[in-house]
Amino acid sequence: MSEQLTTGRPGKQEHRGNIRRLDAVLGGPVWWACHLGGGYWLIPRMCELGATWPYHLLTVAMVVLIARAWLSGWQLLRAGRDATDEPGASRDVFLGWTGMSFSLFFGAVTIAEWTPVLFLDPCW
Repeated sequence: MSEQLTTGRPGKQEHRGNIRRLDAVLGGPVWWACHLGGGYWLIPRMCELGATWPYHLLTVAMVVLIARAWLSGWQLLRAGRDATDEPGASRDVFLGWTGMSFSLFFGAVTIAEWTPVLFLDPCW
C-alpha cells in the first residue's frame, strides 16, 4: 500500500490520485449542499432547543471541510506543476485551479448563508 502512496522521492505523498481530484473539484459543492440541506433539517430542531449554536457549529464544520477541499486543489495544482513531463500533468493543473475556484466560491456562499443567522433569529 505504501508503494502506491509515494512517488519516486521517499517521504513525499502522491497528490495526484483520483480521490484527491474528486475531493478538489467536488468537495466545495458537496459540502455546501450538505450545509444547505443540514440547515433546513436543523432549524426546526434548533428552535425547539432555543439556541443557535448547532447551526453555527454546522457552518464552521462545513467551512473547514470546504477549506480542506481547497487545500486538495492546491496540492493537486502543485503536484501537476511539479510533474510537467508525466502524462496528465496539465489535466491536474486544470483540475487544481477548478477545485480551488469552486471551493472559494462555495465557501463564500456558505458564509453568506450563515450571515443572516448571526443577526436574525431564524425562529421568529
